[in-house]
Amino acid sequence: MTTNNFYAMRGERLLIATTKKTATAMHRLLLLVLLVLTGSYTAWAQHDGFRLHGCLPLPDGTAVGLLVSTDTAQSVECCSGVLRNHTFSFTGKIDRPRAATFITNNLNIVAKNHWPDDSIHWNYINLYLTNDDILITPELKVKGGQVQDDYNDLLAMDDTGGAVVSPDLFFRFIDGHPHSPVAVDLARRLMERAYNLTAAQVEHLDTTITSVPEDTTGLRLMRQQIAQARKMVKGATLQDLDLVTTKGMPTSLSKIVAEAQQSKPGYVLIDFWASWCGICLAAMPDIKTLAEKYSQDLTVLGVSIDIKEQAWLRSMQKHHEPWAQYRTSPQGYKDLFTKYQVGNGVPYYLLVRPDGKVLSAMSGPEQVKETLDNLLAK
Repeated sequence: MTTNNFYAMRGERLLIATTKKTATAMHRLLLLVLLVLTGSYTAWAQHDGFRLHGCLPLPDGTAVGLLVSTDTAQSVECCSGVLRNHTFSFTGKIDRPRAATFITNNLNIVAKNHWPDDSIHWNYINLYLTNDDILITPELKVKGGQVQDDYNDLLAMDDTGGAVVSPDLFFRFIDGHPHSPVAVDLARRLMERAYNLTAAQVEHLDTTITSVPEDTTGLRLMRQQIAQARKMVKGATLQDLDLVTTKGMPTSLSKIVAEAQQSKPGYVLIDFWASWCGICLAAMPDIKTLAEKYSQDLTVLGVSIDIKEQAWLRSMQKHHEPWAQYRTSPQGYKDLFTKYQVGNGVPYYLLVRPDGKVLSAMSGPEQVKETLDNLLAK
């Protein structure tokens, strides 16, 4: 990858390969947010949309495509084709600046020539799509439009090359580019893990990003997220969710946490997971190690967001863990994404303090370990 996919708005889990049925549904969704008009250079020259083009050092026949973010957690394909004379050109019209990913692959060439699988090569180039002339250079860099210039500034500020996701970097960029659509996107990304933010940080976002002339819709959506994020900062009360037990009985997140702390005072780790989430399942042995190491001070609770009960039950049988398990009800599932604003779903870990307040959202078992080591050492 030439840039880290983290910076593509809501693109952490881009769907690279889809069935025809899924692709059709995604295209229908795309029609709700942007109008893609395949055409010639003349259409772009009339300043009626975007032109994304380039001459790339890749073989003719290489597949090229463009995924564009939506206002949900999905990205959808809006343009596709193949290189001819090493060049491509997509034209269309976008409703407002949107994060996108330009993708190339040589799957067709490999299959045609019966090359080994290790000959398969992909490129992912993140960019901001606006109604401008946008060029992808032979070095796979992107130029064109003020918003893309802003995004290039963000990439230049990151001396890790995208290897480390740093909220400090996001805040530094927002402070230097408070009127940029990129700043709006980063603020919204930060609030997808609002329990990681302090109340002061949320207010800082509100007072810093006050006008974004190129993306008034994005600004409005950000304001909505800020209103909810104020309820979900570090030290805030746990937002409740409706759950069901393994026996199908209704309960709630606040109730099971309170019961756990009445039974054993201490910290509670809430592990939001799903049967289809490979990262979640892979982390469970590490969580089990945490539960055993801090058995006197930590209670683990599992909360699946599986929609299908049977998938949840089968997964628990296969990946049996010694802590209590629950599943979100239909309303609880909905509230997880509206109240918690978890744009990219699971895994999601919350560490709750002995007083019932949320300490923070954890990135994974390793951060939980480091946090508990520091807290218990005191």
